[in-house]
This record gives sequence, structure tokens and C-alpha cells, in this order.
Amino acid sequence: MAVSRQRVLSAGAYDKPVIQPLYIDLSEEPDAPPRPIHLEFRLGVNQLRTYLKSLEAIGVNHIALNLRFNQADIDRILKLLVEDLLPDFRV
Repeated sequence: MAVSRQRVLSAGAYDKPVIQPLYIDLSEEPDAPPRPIHLEFRLGVNQLRTYLKSLEAIGVNHIALNLRFNQADIDRILKLLVEDLLPDFRV
């Protein structure tokens, strides 16, 4: 649990959700480094996992992945996210 969340709970307050919207364009290359695109970045799934884990570590517990600018086949991307990314996070 993130330090910020521990402080909220120790103060007797309700642990409220923290959300971040995130526009992504997943690269075919799993280790592709982040590159800027309109509103966020293009990156590989492994880099996305690392980024999401860093957000989780600071207390962000909801991410809204927006695939509006994704260039790859959306069905393939959704399958990749479900099979290769989501298992690493609590849902």
C-alpha cells in the first residue's frame, strides 16, 4: 500500500479512489520505450506495465486506458491487455 494511502487510513479517513486517464498507442514491440503522442504516449506493453506499477506505488488505484489513438488492431490490443497486463494488477 502506498504511503499516501497509509496516511489517509491512519488518520481515520476513507480510502477514496484515485484515477488517472491515460491515452496509449501500444507498439508491436513489447519493450518499445515511451514516445510522445497527442495527450500521452506510444509504448510497448512491458513499458506500460512498468509505468502502471509506478503509479500503483504512489497510490493511483484506477487507470482509464484510452485507445482512441491506437494504431494497431483493437481486438488484438484488448486481448494483449487482458492476457499480458491485467494479471499483474488487482482488479
